[in-house]
Amino acid sequence: MGLTDQEARALAQIERHLNDDDPRFVARLARARSWLRIPRRVLLAVALCLTYAVGLLMVIAGVTASSALWSVVLVAVGSVITAAIPTVVGVRAWRRR
Repeated sequence: MGLTDQEARALAQIERHLNDDDPRFVARLARARSWLRIPRRVLLAVALCLTYAVGLLMVIAGVTASSALWSVVLVAVGSVITAAIPTVVGVRAWRRR
C-alpha cells in the first residue's frame, strides 16, 4: 500500500526537518539500518549454530584433555552448552507461536 502524494510530501518534510535539527541522530540511524537488513531469524540461527559448535569443541577438548579434572569440567560445560542452550531457545520460540 503506497503513500498518497500528500503523505509522501509530509514525510519528506519531516525527514528534512529531522536532518536539519539533529544530523548526528540521522547518521546513527543510517548506520543501524545495515543490521536491520538481516532478518532476526537468520541472526538467531547463526548464533545457535555458533553456540552448538563451541559446545562441541569443548566436549572434544574435554575428551582429549590429559587432566582428569579438566576433562570432566570441559565435557560437562560443553554438554550443557551443546544441549541446554539450543533447547531453551527452541522452547521459547515455540511458546511465542
